[in-house]
Amino acid sequence: MSDRYLPQLRVLGGLLLLGVAAAAWTTGPATGVTIVAVGLLTTGAALAAATRLPRRRSARRWWGPAAAVGSGAVTACYRGPVVNATGWWWVLETLALLALLVPTVRRMNTTPGAIACTLVQGGAIGVLPLRIGPHLTPPSGPAETAVLCLLWTLLAAGAVALGGCLRVQDSRRRRALAEQRHDQRLEVARDLHDFAAHDVMGVVVLVQAARLLARQDPARAVELLPRIEEAGLQALAAMDRTVWTLNTDGGRGRDAAVPSGVPAPTAGRPPGAEGSDRSGHRRRDLGELTELAARFTRTGTVRARLDVTGDALEGLPGEVSATGYRIVVESLTNIRRHASAAAVVDIAVRRVPHRGGTALRITVTDTAGAGAAPRASLSPDRARGGLGLSGLTDRAEALGGSLTAGPHGTAGWRVTATLPLPAGAPPAADPHPRPSPARGVTPEETVV
Repeated sequence: MSDRYLPQLRVLGGLLLLGVAAAAWTTGPATGVTIVAVGLLTTGAALAAATRLPRRRSARRWWGPAAAVGSGAVTACYRGPVVNATGWWWVLETLALLALLVPTVRRMNTTPGAIACTLVQGGAIGVLPLRIGPHLTPPSGPAETAVLCLLWTLLAAGAVALGGCLRVQDSRRRRALAEQRHDQRLEVARDLHDFAAHDVMGVVVLVQAARLLARQDPARAVELLPRIEEAGLQALAAMDRTVWTLNTDGGRGRDAAVPSGVPAPTAGRPPGAEGSDRSGHRRRDLGELTELAARFTRTGTVRARLDVTGDALEGLPGEVSATGYRIVVESLTNIRRHASAAAVVDIAVRRVPHRGGTALRITVTDTAGAGAAPRASLSPDRARGGLGLSGLTDRAEALGGSLTAGPHGTAGWRVTATLPLPAGAPPAADPHPRPSPARGVTPEETVV
């Protein structure tokens, strides 16, 4: 139950308790102080548990056992008389004890003390007919009283079953929430690895270049400062998006405040996941491929060349576009980290036939300069697990595609991803098309 309804529920519980107290005042002389007192005790305990009073759960857990002990003591000691009002209080006490038994089972742990509390409460309910049957006029027979005790025991068993069902649902909900939080933490880690690390590597490369130039040509080193600033702002934007994800997925829900400078989310996606050109944040999909290649060239020492054929980027599903963008970013990041001798990186995107349909083929190839040493394959440690190409391989396979990476030429490296497209996607173009510029890019801007 949501906490927003607790004030109204407490007001209603207070009114009900006042009504029960008024009934006790009017029926007390005929029923007896003992019956009225235990009825008020069990009803008050049930209402307090329903309205979460007191606030500490550790204090509320004793309401049920205390009421059950009081009820059992009265049942053992009561000797009549039994009037009509006694029957009404008996029914009210039964309902209150059942209401207290459900949350006891729902929140019960596996300790012997918790099991003993459940048995005490169930036993107090099962023997309640002994308070009425033997003291009626005329008294009920042993068989009739035994049948009533059995029925009340079955009521207690039903309350235990209901509490057990709620307990299982709570356990599943907690497990699902834990899995969701685990997935969200993995997604945040992937975002940090795929995007923030890429931008931070750009800053590192430019700082290293500026440090070398500062000794030989300080003026050229100063010219790198705006590019370092740009790369730093991009890394900061990636961190802002990560903070937004942590705030919203960490339990604050949709009402969490978006960090300053981060665009508001749309359709449940984090800021920057869709077009946010007006705010200056990247979309993180293949629609931003041209800017990614240009920024890679601007903020580093390796030149990027983009080759997008025809309408390869038209009408791409969001998951395919986002996964393709992550693959390109991860490939460029690895080039900055591990391909110090790289001179040029070629990024090719085209649609190809695939299993009777169409797939998006993304190829990222770096070419080393003359005299560079050959690059070896990935080590076993890097080939297993991780958040880089291995994680992106899992993403590609989840979409029904594939991702491969390995040496290319004498000292280069190539990453190739094939991502199947839905049946309604446009057919694949000529397998040997004439290279054409990316959408919205002039031929002069294709090589960046």
